[in-house]
Amino acid sequence: MAGTIVQGNVSTEEQLADEKVIDMDPKMRVLKPDETPLTTMTSRAESRQATREKVNWLEEEDFPRLVTAAAGQTASSGALTLTAGQGKIVQANDLLRNMRTGEGSRVVSVATDALVVANGIGSIAAAAVNAGDVFLVVGDAQPQGSDFPTPRYLQRVLGFNFTQTTRTTWSFTGTDTAIEKYGGREPAKEAKRKAREHKRKWEAIGFWGMRSFSAAVPPENEPRGTAGGALEFIQTFKRDANGPLTADFFDLFLMDVMQYGTDDKVLFASPLCVLNMSKWNRSGMGLNYEAPEGGRVHGVKVDAFISGAYGYRIPVVVKKEWGEFPYANKGFGSYAFLLDMNYIERRPLRDRDTKLLTDRQPKGKDVVSAEYFTEASWEFAQERAHGIIFGVTVPS
Repeated sequence: MAGTIVQGNVSTEEQLADEKVIDMDPKMRVLKPDETPLTTMTSRAESRQATREKVNWLEEEDFPRLVTAAAGQTASSGALTLTAGQGKIVQANDLLRNMRTGEGSRVVSVATDALVVANGIGSIAAAAVNAGDVFLVVGDAQPQGSDFPTPRYLQRVLGFNFTQTTRTTWSFTGTDTAIEKYGGREPAKEAKRKAREHKRKWEAIGFWGMRSFSAAVPPENEPRGTAGGALEFIQTFKRDANGPLTADFFDLFLMDVMQYGTDDKVLFASPLCVLNMSKWNRSGMGLNYEAPEGGRVHGVKVDAFISGAYGYRIPVVVKKEWGEFPYANKGFGSYAFLLDMNYIERRPLRDRDTKLLTDRQPKGKDVVSAEYFTEASWEFAQERAHGIIFGVTVPS
């Protein structure tokens, strides 16, 4: 084929496009780098394999010691009616202290939730009881030579979750894999991106996953489990900020959650929540919001908030990807999770933890197919050891 005749200077426009070497930076710029702190932290912590498609754990707490008056009583009535079901918490010879009046009483007998009590035990005089008064069961005071008291037992609670199978796949024609490309050849280049996507799936399941199990799912008519995440398990301490997040609101939230579990708690917060927290520093909170020693916890970069109630330093991890979520109407962009890392475990099913599976193409087809495959679950024990804040808005 004859070329085109050009007179005068030859510029870049007269050159064949395919003749020019493209100036391509081989480094791939990723819009969303690997940001999966919960998965990173739990992978560094102790983990146990699951041996079934359902994982179970036992939870226990000490015998309850608070009871509440269901109705008012006069100071000399010698009677006390408790909230339905609380009569099982007390028995004869237990000592009760009214937290409102300070009066001490001794239980004489119990009939369902109706108590006969001796009032005015101790130095504080007998006083009328109001409905809603809370009593502390201080302990029992058995007389000398007493008979064996009736044993009391608080049943343990079964926690459970199901394993979930995730598969992140890719496939290229044989010809495409042979072509030289900037940034590397396929399928290796795509495999790197799929690894991030796959890990992000399990990060999302850890926070937002839903627990369910179906025995037969079309079209295969085989079982399917879904693993519940933190949102599924945490029920007791879910606080609606319904506006800007204040230091007092957050400290009161900590005061409740920190009563339970261990001190190894981490706050995973949306950028909006952390924006609110950063203003506490600017307005004079000083050391109440700072970087912890070393700036890292479980291998993840963190800041920290010092609890005014307990004095503990609470690591704060910014969940950058939640900045994409809407925060209006209490969307997920308004959320923060306070999680006790000693009560959370990632539970991969035996021999089915994350793995790269190659040669997944159909026999005889000229393609190269592969996938990242995981079957695992999450364990969230003692839901009162964790908490959720939501409904945070832009600070004023």
